[in-house]
Amino acid sequence: MKRRKFRHPPCRASAGFTLVEMLVAVLIGLAMTLAVTLMLTRYESGRRTLTSVNDASIGGSYVSYALDRVVRSAGSGFMQSWINAGGCRVLASRASAQVLPRSTNFPAPFATVPQTVRLAPVVVHAGAGTDGSDVLAVQTGSSGLGEAPMPIQPASATTDDLRLASTVGLRGGDLVLVYQDRDNCLVQEVLAGFTGGASQTLSFGGNYADSDIDGVELIDIGATEPAWVVPLGNTGAARPQLQLIGVGANATLVAYDMLRLDGVDTVTAIADGVADLRVRYGVDTTGDGRIDSWQDPASADWSGATLQSGTEAARVRLTQIMALRIALVTRTQVPERNAVVPASLVLFPDLAAALRVTRTLSADERLLHWRVLDFTVPVRNTLMLAP
Repeated sequence: MKRRKFRHPPCRASAGFTLVEMLVAVLIGLAMTLAVTLMLTRYESGRRTLTSVNDASIGGSYVSYALDRVVRSAGSGFMQSWINAGGCRVLASRASAQVLPRSTNFPAPFATVPQTVRLAPVVVHAGAGTDGSDVLAVQTGSSGLGEAPMPIQPASATTDDLRLASTVGLRGGDLVLVYQDRDNCLVQEVLAGFTGGASQTLSFGGNYADSDIDGVELIDIGATEPAWVVPLGNTGAARPQLQLIGVGANATLVAYDMLRLDGVDTVTAIADGVADLRVRYGVDTTGDGRIDSWQDPASADWSGATLQSGTEAARVRLTQIMALRIALVTRTQVPERNAVVPASLVLFPDLAAALRVTRTLSADERLLHWRVLDFTVPVRNTLMLAP
């Protein structure tokens, strides 16, 4: 049998890609890579910008809330004692070291704030902060004891105690103001372990107990004139707040405790991204409890120095402050490629020209996103004094 031979069909040579086809493919690949890279870059840039703007917005909302809470409660604990204690010089020492009045400047950015502090719900020190921003001085008690002054029995004060008609509600660690006139108010601390009740004797002891502060002696209080005790709060949970609030370095809003309740002499950060703080007083000049005008705290009659002078005119003006209008300027941290804001920002644009503030931005600052928050806070305890 004859064997048949099978022949395989001849193989065709591979044609491959031409040079032109390869160049076109490379070009298309490069174009797609560039397009995807641009999309990713823009997405990432947009995401960073959105995150930064959102963070600034959330931070601004938090700061607005924090300032509203602090200013709204200014004067709690002592406004019912205003007729006898308003505008008095606050004297305090901690561990036998005098803290008020200060012997040195307050820490930055409060170095230009006066070292003598007088009892007042809220005072604005215009231009005392970083880059000419304003500084808020807010005083608030938190005793929860009715806030009514308690008369001291005549000539009952010694170097470490005094007598009241009743000590009910007072306890160890409480901070109180002891005063007999509008000149001086002594901050004293109730002795640890003390519980008010049947005993009329109120004993002092602890960090803030001092029988002689800046030449004013406890034993002389009530010796010849009527005198009172006003609870301010406690060194523990219910603390009084005598604090300074302003803009520090690196656009950070900071606060300082003038009583140094934590034993430190440093500022505390509240929030970052706050570049400016400006304030205007809402003033009642007719005595009807309504705001009649807005006043600049940089003006002579409403300056921090004037309101803290201790004069009768200063005391009257402090009771005329019904509200604060606060303008906060916040900014983001991440710069853009090009300017995203105008060359200047106007604060209080609806007020008279003399009350407005214009902040001019540099070329580098215009690469950041800026926002102006404008809100009004009533000073509740001053409003309650209005007829």
